[in-house]
Amino acid sequence: MADYLAINWEKTGLSGVEAHVSGTAVSVKRSFHIDWPEQLSPAKDPVSAGSWLKNEFARLKISSKNVLISFSRHESTIRLLEIPDVPLEEVPEIVYFQAATKSSIPLGQLLLDFLLLPAREGKPTREVLVASIVKDLHGRAVKTFQSMGMEVVSTGISSISSAEWIAHVTSGNMDAPILIVNQVDHYLEMSLICNRQILFTNSASMTSADRSATEQAMITEINRFLLARSSQLAGQNVERVILVGEQQSQQEIAAKLGERFQCVVEVLDPLTDLKAAAGDFTALEYPGVLAGPMGMLYALAQKKLEAVDFLNPHKAEAKPDRRKLQIGLGVAGVILILLAALWMTQNSVTDLDDQIADRQKIQQDLDELLKRGQPTLESVALIQEWENSNSKTLKVMQELENSLPGTDRIFLSEMAVTRSAGQSLSRLRAIGHAKDDLEVRDLNQQLSHKNYRVHPRRSNSSTVDAAYPVPFEIDAERLPPQVEPQPKAVPAKAN
Repeated sequence: MADYLAINWEKTGLSGVEAHVSGTAVSVKRSFHIDWPEQLSPAKDPVSAGSWLKNEFARLKISSKNVLISFSRHESTIRLLEIPDVPLEEVPEIVYFQAATKSSIPLGQLLLDFLLLPAREGKPTREVLVASIVKDLHGRAVKTFQSMGMEVVSTGISSISSAEWIAHVTSGNMDAPILIVNQVDHYLEMSLICNRQILFTNSASMTSADRSATEQAMITEINRFLLARSSQLAGQNVERVILVGEQQSQQEIAAKLGERFQCVVEVLDPLTDLKAAAGDFTALEYPGVLAGPMGMLYALAQKKLEAVDFLNPHKAEAKPDRRKLQIGLGVAGVILILLAALWMTQNSVTDLDDQIADRQKIQQDLDELLKRGQPTLESVALIQEWENSNSKTLKVMQELENSLPGTDRIFLSEMAVTRSAGQSLSRLRAIGHAKDDLEVRDLNQQLSHKNYRVHPRRSNSSTVDAAYPVPFEIDAERLPPQVEPQPKAVPAKAN
């Protein structure tokens, strides 16, 4: 994978290892311990401390750019809280709310992470291990390495990370209750593990310089720690104690702990990996200081226990936000409906346009046909009007018969009634013979009274009948009936 620099951060200095992590294997290159110069402490100026530390790393030939930081247990605060047995996605919010009620320091000044412990049968609550560290302390450590151009990948707590290292290097059962004891300088770190879960971890100050007094104080602190955690063990006894440190120096206290708890006591030295790898290492008075950094390296290769990480704290699994998807699907559906409606409307409009075009073509054809037949129609109309306006021949003959004085006075040899093309209705032409001229004049006068326009005409015919010596011709047009004017209404006088 890559080269990492894992360190245990303290106010007075730092201890750590440089290693290469590949797959599930951790290959340690070197270990080191560096004390901070009093005038260049990161607590005063992280950037200046980083500049000095960069030179120290160059001297030690440390080239890794990825950093894992393990803070000592006494630099952090750990509380065991009880929360309702709620769904996992609700746990972080409840944990932060509970931590705010228990902490004497505002949460805005802290970094938090938590470990959710297994549910207990019959209990409506869950236990959660809440770890916190002052944000200012954490920030100075991170800023120191960032000022050197290095990247801090993860930050944790030494006692919890040590349990990860032990889970990798020991072959014993991690399901039974295990007590981990690690003395680092003047602090004793104790962790209780059961079912591959860290139940609690604590730190106690060890101020005595006398070895015998220190061992007695260790036993006292361990007894106090186990008594406080007896409820979590639920009547189980510790089956194994693991001492972290140098083999020879831990033999005496290991024997006392075995006698006290009647269990197996195992001593593990973090420097064993370094010596086996024939790397460059620095002799340390308390080699257990490297257990935390080693655990963080092994966790990168293969995590066996849950741990806290202040840079990447536990969070609820984010539920997929489907609102955008739903909105997108809704918008897509609306667009699809609009497109379908537009397509249907366009098709309908196209069909209507085609129908209109067809109707217009038919109309144009009919107009053209009508235009071609217009003269005929006009002629037909004119003929019809003329036909309707002319008098019937029989009627004209009846009127003429009523006007004739009788065959003893006059007779007709020829008669013709024709249609009129002018204002008259019919035209009467006749040739006849009369006894005298008076009879002819009287006939013309009778025709005039019957609304005929008579055209006087002298006959050129000759007669052979001495009884009817006067030949005559009739040429008369029958006029339309005259419309009598309506009398004007006389307005009534106002009284």
